[in-house]
Amino acid sequence: MAVILFDIDGTLVDTTVPMTKAIHEALEQLPHLPKPSEEAVRSGYGLAGNAFWEHVIPEATIEEIRQIRKLRHETLERAMEGQHVLFDGIYEMLETLHADGHTLTTASNCGVHYLNLILDSQRIRPFMTAPECLESVSGEKKADILTAHRLRHGDGNYVMVGDRKSDVEAARAHDFPVVLTGFGFGNEEEWALADHVIEAPADLLDIVNA
Repeated sequence: MAVILFDIDGTLVDTTVPMTKAIHEALEQLPHLPKPSEEAVRSGYGLAGNAFWEHVIPEATIEEIRQIRKLRHETLERAMEGQHVLFDGIYEMLETLHADGHTLTTASNCGVHYLNLILDSQRIRPFMTAPECLESVSGEKKADILTAHRLRHGDGNYVMVGDRKSDVEAARAHDFPVVLTGFGFGNEEEWALADHVIEAPADLLDIVNA
């Protein structure tokens, strides 16, 4: 059996629409700042902490980013109400892997509030064992999350599943095989770095069970 570490954005979900809406609503409190496009938000996924906000709203100061992040907690909860943001086939893939006895968990550069919102709103928490994110492990880079998982789960058969270069870098730091999603936010240059690229969630079943 494997310990399968899942990135969140571009791997399990696409929250671009509700996230953009939530950011726009938060920026109503800071009308002098421009509202980012959906493409700007999407291209920022994979960046950790303030790097995401500096990419999406480069005009904002550090203090304004702090304020936006605080406001975004509430606005995103509203924007996510009733939203199904899992990629097609993800729920069924997680359900099958869990039933097969694999240990499923998360390794995302997001914060704890966002991680919990995704797990609960999309009803996938029951499949996950001790899910972690960059904030929950007080890390600086994604490889730190993988370190926390290794300490918890011990030696074993690990697989990192993501969609961006940061997922590959984290996996290589631990000598884990890495699978990237061809349906996520990555590109051909990033896909070339992976051990496998999947075109649909169900493709992961064949790789893990090979």
